[in-house]
Amino acid sequence: MISYLIPSYNHAQFLPALLQNISLDIQSLTIAAEVIIIDDGSSDNSAALIKAWTEQEASKFKISCFYQKNRGLTATLNQLISRAEGSYLRLCASDDIVLPGSSQRLYEQFLSNPQLVCVLADARVIDEQERVLDESSIAFHGGRVQSLLNPASLTKELIQHWCVAGPSHLIKKSHYERMLYNESSKIDDYDLFLSLLESPGKLTFINEKACLYRVHKTNTSKSKNRKKRIENIGSFLDIINKYLDRPILAKYLTSVKYLSKAKIYYLQRQYFRCLFSMGISMFFKIKSELKF
Repeated sequence: MISYLIPSYNHAQFLPALLQNISLDIQSLTIAAEVIIIDDGSSDNSAALIKAWTEQEASKFKISCFYQKNRGLTATLNQLISRAEGSYLRLCASDDIVLPGSSQRLYEQFLSNPQLVCVLADARVIDEQERVLDESSIAFHGGRVQSLLNPASLTKELIQHWCVAGPSHLIKKSHYERMLYNESSKIDDYDLFLSLLESPGKLTFINEKACLYRVHKTNTSKSKNRKKRIENIGSFLDIINKYLDRPILAKYLTSVKYLSKAKIYYLQRQYFRCLFSMGISMFFKIKSELKF
């Protein structure tokens, strides 16, 4: 079974498109499916939209809906995962759109390679009106598709050019037996993917579009508020520090650590420290390229 997990929060404007496309996506599956939604204290009419869609689709597949006071994204994700009955999980932000047929294509990769734990794909980038901003979310975030397609460079590319966006992956639930999200963190995906990259062969990338990733003014990662940006980068740094004792990851993570520190110093207007940290970051990046 595939479990679609939706943490919903104040995205009533975008929620219908996600739910409608999940219904279409499920139609193409050769495996059972369920949808679990937790509304995390939305103040808009998200709850009413969820209720209406559930009543419309409840006879077609299993749907479970829960409503709570706001606890934050990572806490809500942990709850969703604990409630999931499927062996495979599709985590879907309530402002993005799943492309019909994508879950089946991701699932088929597991059938041909049972050792996989997660299959990652690309996405199109859209705005609030669903106008396409970029044909590739990988390229939009500075990543290189060809490097992700090559198992030898996949780890380095994901760490040094973080470019995963939207519900672009399918993952085995069993992976969460060894990791859960830090509920005080503002960041979720980077932690997940570093835990996958610890062991070679768990993750693969396919050059297909699995979703539409929406960029809008309330994106957590796109905040222009200085304090929030510092908090977000701080959460990013906490995740990096968590994995620095893994040699296979530390080789590439160290340069990202100092680059992240440089960004914080810049936002704090500590420009000398910013330049110093950028220099250290560049040193470790060059060092990671050298072969001994």
